[in-house]
Amino acid sequence: MADCPAGPSRAYVLTHTDTERRRLALQASIINPFTNRFLRDAGVAGGMHVLDFACGVGDVSLTAGRLVGGHGSVTGVDIDPEALTIAAARAKEEGLDQVRFVQADLGTFQPEIQYDAVIGRHILIHTPDPVALVRRARSFVHGGGILAFQEYDLSFSGPKFDDMPLWTMCSHAITALFERAGLPVRAGALLYTWFLEAGLPIPECRLEYLIDGGERSLYYEWLTETMRSLLPKMEALGVLEKGALDIDQLQEQLRQEAVRSKRPFMVGPMGAAFVRTPLGSRD
Repeated sequence: MADCPAGPSRAYVLTHTDTERRRLALQASIINPFTNRFLRDAGVAGGMHVLDFACGVGDVSLTAGRLVGGHGSVTGVDIDPEALTIAAARAKEEGLDQVRFVQADLGTFQPEIQYDAVIGRHILIHTPDPVALVRRARSFVHGGGILAFQEYDLSFSGPKFDDMPLWTMCSHAITALFERAGLPVRAGALLYTWFLEAGLPIPECRLEYLIDGGERSLYYEWLTETMRSLLPKMEALGVLEKGALDIDQLQEQLRQEAVRSKRPFMVGPMGAAFVRTPLGSRD
């Protein structure tokens, strides 16, 4: 087994707060369909036993739980006990008894079984050594098991429009914060490389832009709540000067900017990669 990476929470540039958990729920409402399709394509199916890295409030775990059904199981692992309380309540409300949650740091977590699949969403981008975490994930699946990860790529977010300066400012600020924190802003595009460096076969990959627009888009609120979570660290690190944004007005300003300019509102592309480990192979 490879050396354990530093727990992702130690480099997490967001926060473990009620505000951040609400932001995660909003984000999940937008991107869960992408994740559901991705997990199906990766081969997550009925009867499988799945481990979800850094599960947060449980959206990916619940999605996997619906796919594996009552004859399978999903174990979500996260360091945030409040998030896990929410996740467990959601699983109970849906009657997904096959989904359970464990509080642990991924750097020290030791599973009780070998899994059919290890999955994760937006975890490697918060990890100083993503290859080490992929190797660790590989050690948790049996030969022929699945590794499947989704990650943003913050190194580019599509064409910049002169008539959308506020959106451009926010996009650049998020990227700059991750860069100053020493985190891999190119995570989505680097999944292919990280899988190979972890000793895995060539994975199947994709890079998808999330694009929306119009008066009623949820994307304005999504970006606003992301900036709300990140703004204290942005100001502390000098990424943005204090007062550069009116966070309470940002959502409406972004909406007006996009509608007035008749431009699509884009979020940096989300990369995804999955692979089956070689039969008879373990670290």
